[in-house]
Amino acid sequence: MKARAKWFIPFVALLLVLAGCQSVGGFDVNKALIGDVDVKSSESSMTFSMNAEPSEGISAEDKEMVDLINSFSLSISNAKLQENGNVSANGTIGYKQLNIPFSLFMDKKTLVFTVEGAKQPFYFPVQGYDEVFAEVGLDLTKAEDLSKLLTKFVVKNLPNPSAISVTPVSEAVYGQQVNMTKLHTEVTGDELPALLKGFLKSISKDTEGFTELVGGLYDYLYPVIKAMDEKASGDYEIPGIGVIPLGDKEAVVTVLHDAAKLAVDALLLVYDNQLDSLYKSTPELKTVLSKDTKLAVDIFVDSGLHVRKQNVDLKVALPGTEDMPLKSFSLKASSQIWNIGGAVTADPISTEGALDVSSGDLTPGETLNNFDPNSNVYRILKDDLGITKRTIVIEPDDEYYYPIVDNNTTYIPLRYFAEDLDAIVEWDTVNRAIIVTDGVYGDKLVFKIGSSEAVINGEKVKLAEPVFVDEYGDAYVSLRLLAEALHATVYVDEDGWITITRK
Repeated sequence: MKARAKWFIPFVALLLVLAGCQSVGGFDVNKALIGDVDVKSSESSMTFSMNAEPSEGISAEDKEMVDLINSFSLSISNAKLQENGNVSANGTIGYKQLNIPFSLFMDKKTLVFTVEGAKQPFYFPVQGYDEVFAEVGLDLTKAEDLSKLLTKFVVKNLPNPSAISVTPVSEAVYGQQVNMTKLHTEVTGDELPALLKGFLKSISKDTEGFTELVGGLYDYLYPVIKAMDEKASGDYEIPGIGVIPLGDKEAVVTVLHDAAKLAVDALLLVYDNQLDSLYKSTPELKTVLSKDTKLAVDIFVDSGLHVRKQNVDLKVALPGTEDMPLKSFSLKASSQIWNIGGAVTADPISTEGALDVSSGDLTPGETLNNFDPNSNVYRILKDDLGITKRTIVIEPDDEYYYPIVDNNTTYIPLRYFAEDLDAIVEWDTVNRAIIVTDGVYGDKLVFKIGSSEAVINGEKVKLAEPVFVDEYGDAYVSLRLLAEALHATVYVDEDGWITITRK
């Protein structure tokens, strides 16, 4: 199924509308949204699911993909945010009527995760990223400040959708009844063009807010530019704008604000015509930007202006074309948060014996063999995802493998070919032998230079020709023998093309 990103532009736009709800019935949405940025500790839970509605006459291949999408779900029963920044989560991943438990933990050094059936956890080292960010001038605190400025700017200028309300409610949050304010809003696709136009008109007039946002952007990016170029405090000429002394914040902010405002005003002049042209060039967008595309959101905020519960239901209508054979695509998510600012301790996962997924050396076989063969994840990785499947095609005059044909037998460089089938190749200096270990099945193959015998899983096997070394120092063995010993099949067509397949 070929995905077309343009169909999901309304998805982003709808979520921006949510962020842009202005004060409603005296309820300050801006403070509620920004207030949670400063939360240092909390516990939460969430659920997430997707649903793709297929078009009529969908192909079997696309139907299989739709069924796969619809089978996926995510449920986090308990996520913990500790005051020191440590995070842990426990939950289940739904896949083809299976519910697979998982756990993860992250601190300043490592991200560790494990799933049901894994013999050892997996980890990804994150230590040192702060130093890397600092070296290029990135400041995470300033990034947080910029995020607040952006939220404030959008909330201030984006018009409210037609369906929005605020009501007092009493709802259960993690088993405790809490008095809250419920913000309910609904946005349909046909509202988006007018909302966006209203937003552009508002920001064009909001000199103070626009300038403040550009100033925040300057504070965030200028150290990056300076770290990359020691002369960043000098004058820079920007095409279409002129010469700007980058070290002079006031001058830079003024010039960039004026340029941005000019661009917004120019867009407003042609907005309606451009929208009409877009509909004509891409008529399918009329389906996407129709009343059938809808976002419904409920946000529950307590007296401390903390979001305690959220329900999000998004449906994007799709044109059902050949490239995107769907009538609609839906997302549903719900969450609740408790113990805000309380004593929270994330649940650590030991990295002892864990597999490092960042090194690039982790083979599919090592990944697969880290799971119990009877586990659901093992079957998914091997049968559904096919992580151990390999297909190698070798031309008669292949310039990568440089196969040698002698007496109707094709010989291949042992190391290159074995490693492409995820095997581990080692050199035994004492015995002048090459040891090949199958990365998936664990079989052990031993070849000795000049010997006409190989040892496969302890049994001697006669070779058509002794193992030989070419002028470049590469050891050659029979392609078919090596491939079949590594659980692959070999097919040679009438033109001499060789296809090696491992399932």
